[in-house]
Amino acid sequence: MARLPIISWIGNAAAVWVGGWGAVSRRARAVGCSRQAVYDHAAKVEQAVTDAAGGGASRADFRQQVRQQRLQIAELQRRLSEAIEFSEAQQQRFAATATAMGLSYSQTRELLEVVAKKNAPAVQRSRGG
Repeated sequence: MARLPIISWIGNAAAVWVGGWGAVSRRARAVGCSRQAVYDHAAKVEQAVTDAAGGGASRADFRQQVRQQRLQIAELQRRLSEAIEFSEAQQQRFAATATAMGLSYSQTRELLEVVAKKNAPAVQRSRGG
């Protein structure tokens, strides 16, 4: 069976809510669907109207949210394009090489933090612990 356009759903809902005796059967025959489909469409139309009138987020709210998310995605893509891959294996090789060059564990760790946080915002870190 072909899917009915939304406008037919509204007509089906009207047949359920305000049609007289036999209106649902006549409507089902007219649009080529079952009586149950007419009742299902009426329920969906009622739910959509209830949702729209229920004070939920408006279309403008959703559009604003989409705009914000697009800006966020663009910023993340920009940051990703500047990022470098620094896998755990590469970090281990870096540490081993630094140690072999005579750097202490704490110096090596400090350098790893500098490299690993290259694109991260600057954060004040206490030296005590």
